[in-house]
Amino acid sequence: MNPLEGHFQVKRGISVTKVYRVNVKTKAILQEELKEEYRLLGGRSLISKVISDEIDPTCDPMGAGNKLIICTSLLAGTTVPSAHRLSIGGESPLTGGIKESNSGGTFATMLAQHNIKMIILEDLPNSNNWQLLKIGKDGAVELIPADNYIGLNNYSLVEKLKERYGKKIGVISIGKAGEMLYRNSTLQNLDASTGYPSRASARGGMGSVMGSKKIKAVVVEKAETPYVFQYADKERYEAARKKFVDAIVSNS
Repeated sequence: MNPLEGHFQVKRGISVTKVYRVNVKTKAILQEELKEEYRLLGGRSLISKVISDEIDPTCDPMGAGNKLIICTSLLAGTTVPSAHRLSIGGESPLTGGIKESNSGGTFATMLAQHNIKMIILEDLPNSNNWQLLKIGKDGAVELIPADNYIGLNNYSLVEKLKERYGKKIGVISIGKAGEMLYRNSTLQNLDASTGYPSRASARGGMGSVMGSKKIKAVVVEKAETPYVFQYADKERYEAARKKFVDAIVSNS
C-alpha cells in the first residue's frame, strides 16, 4: 500500500495547476489551468496523455505538428522524495512513438515554485532566429532573442546565462547536437549540488525537437513569492511522508 494514500488531495486550488502554451511561430504565450481530467496525472503519465490527445501519431517529429512538453510530477510542490523529477516528452525522432525523458536537477522544483505544472512548445518558427523562453522571478513568461548563444555547448551556455540572469536560475538547454537536429541529442538540466548542466533528459532525441523549434534554452528565475502547496491535512501528510521515507531508507 502506498503510505501516502489518502493523505493528500489534488484538486483545483491545491495542486500545482498553471499550464503555458508557447507558439514559437506566432510567439503567442497563453496561460491556462490544468484540465480537470489531468489533475491526477504527472510526469510520464501526463505527457503520454497530452501526446495522445493533441499530437497526430503520423506527424513528422521535426515538424509543426509535434510538441515539446515539459512538466512536473503529480506531487510537485511537496517534500515527498523524488517529487521534483523533470519530465520532457513529445513524439520521438528516433522511434516515431510516444517519448518521455526524465531527469533530476533543479528545474522542476523551480517550476513548482511558480505554480507551473506544464509548458507546451508548439508549431515551428517561420525564421531562422533562435530564442530563449524565460520565466521571470515575477512569473512573467516571455520569448527572448538568443542568436548570440548559438554554437555554444551546454556548459559554456550556462555560464553565459548565469552572467546575464544570476546564479539562482534553472536551465533546460541544448548544445550543438540539438541545434543540428541530431536525432539522439539530449536536453540538459542543472544539477542541484554543482550547478552544472549535467542532468540529462537523454533518450528519445528530445533535444532535436527543441532544436527544431529554435529554442536554445528555457530559463527560470527563482520565484519572488514561491507557491505554497495547500495540504488537506498537513499533520497527517507529514506522518505519511515520514513513513514513506523510513520505508525507502530501510530498503536501501
